[in-house]
Amino acid sequence: MKVYIAGKVSDLPSWEVFIKFAQAEMWLREKGHETVNPLRLCSSKWTWEQCMRVCITELVKCDAICLLKDWGDSPGAVTEHYVASRLGMRVMVFIPKNGILSNAVCRDVARNVSTADKTERQ
Repeated sequence: MKVYIAGKVSDLPSWEVFIKFAQAEMWLREKGHETVNPLRLCSSKWTWEQCMRVCITELVKCDAICLLKDWGDSPGAVTEHYVASRLGMRVMVFIPKNGILSNAVCRDVARNVSTADKTERQ
């Protein structure tokens, strides 16, 4: 399964961002998934809008989205979650346990699309 990783990037130290995305990417790859890490897609010189255009283009090519624990604090990750949910993609949340990657879990989140929404799109 091809999985897009989403979490807060802006206003955080670059080392912190790199580590949390790398942990999720490593864990997902160990589970046999192909990953799309947005940190590998964008230049640090690009605007937020430029990055989002590229990231959303890549997101829609995926089967699932894996949200990092701080995704709700990120306008970009919230937007990515919305797009993934509306497209009926599998939504997971990555939860490292006690800082130990081998104990991490990735929980599925119930899809937030009502029956009326599904009928409307058909």
